[in-house]
Amino acid sequence: KQWYQRRVPITAGVFPFSKMLTFYRKENLILEASYSNPIPHTQTVIGRFEVGPIKPAEDGSSTKVKVKVKVDIHSLFTVESAHTVTKIQVPVEEEKKEEKKDGKKAEKKEGENMETE
Repeated sequence: KQWYQRRVPITAGVFPFSKMLTFYRKENLILEASYSNPIPHTQTVIGRFEVGPIKPAEDGSSTKVKVKVKVDIHSLFTVESAHTVTKIQVPVEEEKKEEKKDGKKAEKKEGENMETE
């Protein structure tokens, strides 16, 4: 499994705050929050969260995953939401374009003949 680390700095005294993080993944994402500075505890890990299921895109490339994390006024770290972003290309047919253009012209002509008082 692929492992990498991303630091999200937290400015002291700025609570609550939220941050949108973007990842590119082909499999489930595991987020681990931990203290970056030494603390007087044996455990530095705040929490571990798994986001999934995540599948590769249709072409086999990585899927864009957006994760919103939040630290509330009580300094509790949570994953508020997560979703994948998929681009879908829809072929546009020439006939549909022509129909829309013809429809707009017909509406204008009808509106011109309207009588008002």
